[in-house]
Amino acid sequence: MFWLAALILLVGPLSATSSHSTAQKPVGPAPVQTAAFRGRTSSGWIDFTPRTNFGIYLPVKVNGHDGMALLYGGPSNIDKNLVGSVGLSPQIESGNPVNGIEVQLGDLTLQNARATPNDLQRQGYDAKILGRPVLFRLGEELFNQVAVDIDYPHHRVAFRDPGTLTKPAGAIEVPLMELDGERVLPISVNGGASRQFELELGNVIGPLMVTPTYAEKEKLLEGRRISQRMSGRFTETVVSLDHLTFAGIDFPQTPIALIPDSEVPPASITGGVGLPLLVGFRLIIDYSHSRLYAMPDDVATKKPIQKDRIGMVLDKNSTDAFTVAFVSPNSPAERAGFKKGEKIALIDGKPLTAWPVEQIIAFQMAEAGTAHTLKMPDGTVRQITAADFF
Repeated sequence: MFWLAALILLVGPLSATSSHSTAQKPVGPAPVQTAAFRGRTSSGWIDFTPRTNFGIYLPVKVNGHDGMALLYGGPSNIDKNLVGSVGLSPQIESGNPVNGIEVQLGDLTLQNARATPNDLQRQGYDAKILGRPVLFRLGEELFNQVAVDIDYPHHRVAFRDPGTLTKPAGAIEVPLMELDGERVLPISVNGGASRQFELELGNVIGPLMVTPTYAEKEKLLEGRRISQRMSGRFTETVVSLDHLTFAGIDFPQTPIALIPDSEVPPASITGGVGLPLLVGFRLIIDYSHSRLYAMPDDVATKKPIQKDRIGMVLDKNSTDAFTVAFVSPNSPAERAGFKKGEKIALIDGKPLTAWPVEQIIAFQMAEAGTAHTLKMPDGTVRQITAADFF
């Protein structure tokens, strides 16, 4: 996986989860991971709550500890704060994977799972929204063994035995082949020939990212309004396409971003497709047979894909007032006079402490025409009306 898009608006860290101490096991050869279903060939449906610009988080047990897991698709990660406390290898500073993890997801148990320690609690926003610690990122080690059934329109996920999987009625089969170490699928941009895009469940803030080379070759920026967004440590060029086609469904006026030069994938891969495009489908991802079954939802696929219509990022480390971290060129926020570093006392009459994290994340995705009142520390008031600016 070449990039992991960050959430647009983030707020403050959360302390690491606590756990009970047990004896530690020495480092040894990696045992064979096995996926075992309890009495059937599926984990059963596991519900999740959809949230704006947020990933798919599921309840999980990791070595008997209750928490949440992100359905990710890249290399699997375990929270490093949990590792030494549940009988696993304490040598986490080296960045080597930890073996012998047991992960329970409904009626599925991954035995002898393998994952790299990571400070999953450092980001904080996800656990604060979920109300439970995030202990695991469910990565390619899981996808290689089971079929992952994401029914986003009904907000549920199941893990299935790929050996017993059959094509559902009405499903479109899409090739999901491995290319230069990544899983890619075909997407057509502006009616052109399909190109290979990496499946990026971890990209939660945009439906599609493309390489600068492809954007230049296809003249994606010519004659269109363009702007920029801040994604993690990167500033990315954004534009809206006339058309994007996936699994037989056409998506007009789709926002995309250009991949930063330092993060481009091999030339064989044109970019990455993110969760905001995929949420209109039930998807069954079957790595073992290099295929994906896509079932479009009639209601969800007709809704416009969410996009930024404010153009202002707020500093995730602010605690006393909103602080402007980034303003997109030509955006409503720029037209209202906002600049990086400015403080905002109130948004829509409420201080920072009265804004739930989830609402702050959703703030930028307002419908066109939505008006917001922002009061500055000196008492002056500015108005922002959400509008398409790219």
